[in-house]
Amino acid sequence: METAYQKVKVHNELEWCQVNDINTKDRIEKVLLKNRVSYFVKWEKPKFFSNEKFGTCTFCVNQLQKETADAAIAELAEELKDKIKFVNRRVDRTFY
Repeated sequence: METAYQKVKVHNELEWCQVNDINTKDRIEKVLLKNRVSYFVKWEKPKFFSNEKFGTCTFCVNQLQKETADAAIAELAEELKDKIKFVNRRVDRTFY
């Protein structure tokens, strides 16, 4: 597949899933890296009067790699399905 460069910036990232636990975040990162899925992480700090120490971590993946990411996470989803919340919505902000 050839890469075509354009002057138009394309935003094709999806907010894929959210986690509230650092161990779950680390396991998801390892699985995505193992399966060569490109991703980035957005952090939401906990609110001031919240009891959470970690906050919320949102994994964003490219739309074209969503199926690969879903297949990669399938093995983890059974163990950690109560800790992972799948969002699957477009990223609404530009990060560059």
